[in-house]
Amino acid sequence: MKVVSNFKNILFGLIVLFVFESAVHSFESRGANTTSFEGVYTKKKVKEALDIAKKKACLNAFKKYVQGLEESKRMIFESINDQIFNNINEYMACETVVEESIDKKGKKVSVVMKANIDVTRLDIEIKKSSKVFDSSSGEKSSLAMIFFSRTIVGQREFEEKVTDVEQKTKSIEVDEQETETGISSESTQTNATTTGGSTVKKANVTQYKVDDNDSIKLEAGMKEIFTKARFEPRSGKRAVRKNWKKFKNEIIESLESGGGIPEEVRWDIEDILMDKNINYVVFAYFDVGVAETDSVTGNKMVNVALSIAEITRLGDGDPVSLGTISGVQNRGKGADSEIAKNNAISLTAKATAKKLVALINSKGIN
Repeated sequence: MKVVSNFKNILFGLIVLFVFESAVHSFESRGANTTSFEGVYTKKKVKEALDIAKKKACLNAFKKYVQGLEESKRMIFESINDQIFNNINEYMACETVVEESIDKKGKKVSVVMKANIDVTRLDIEIKKSSKVFDSSSGEKSSLAMIFFSRTIVGQREFEEKVTDVEQKTKSIEVDEQETETGISSESTQTNATTTGGSTVKKANVTQYKVDDNDSIKLEAGMKEIFTKARFEPRSGKRAVRKNWKKFKNEIIESLESGGGIPEEVRWDIEDILMDKNINYVVFAYFDVGVAETDSVTGNKMVNVALSIAEITRLGDGDPVSLGTISGVQNRGKGADSEIAKNNAISLTAKATAKKLVALINSKGIN
């Protein structure tokens, strides 16, 4: 009996795993279509119209998914558009009718179909069509990485400065009366005060600390994605090692004061990398937040956000910027702040690398 029970548990686990995997690698989309038929109503005409409407509704569902692709993937997809649609059944299963109606007077049929898009299969085709993937192993694009991570260590807040303006007016009131000996007078001084003015608040100053260990972790996470995308990632620091100490000091000084990577330093690094025949260079820096505690679980939470990343193509002539990305952020959780931070760094690094790879592929260059 115990053996049977264990077998049932294993079987149940496999079924759950299969369902989960299917959900992860497919995307459900719904499409609609209305098709008309001519002449007198017959069951044969309606059936033919329904078959046409179902096919078009399925294509409509697939096109809706394609429209939701990020720009870089969409551009590559457009270049293999015919290939995909000519073999649409390899990328989509569409057999479930959600709604169906027949309008005899209007001579038309309407259907709504549910399609399951094979996201993994489609992504593979898109990657295979990218310039980098199409390169032979000896022609892999080399990519240098210059990454920094900084953590907020304090913030100076300034109180509002209020400037008061006081206006005083002075008047003399004279009270005169006639006496037997002549005119006598008495004066009274009155002061009126008006207060007001402007409020000035100086911007808060955030203090940062660059952490070399976190920078190394970011580089490791991004290197994994670049390698899978068939780049040849290299350490930018090692490539410019003779001048790295000077470059690093200037970059850290700027980052810790709230700035970015100095433009002049980037130019110097690009010149050295070009002499070493590096194809691309990525400059990026990330902000690591202060650890917080989850009120429900008690676990620590840390946010890591990409401040900005720019990828530049090096080669003959002047370097050319392929674009920048920002706004990538993730929250890591863990039993302590260090684990939470490492989880957030890993997630953000990989998400950033994927966007950078897509950005290069969208340009159709190698």
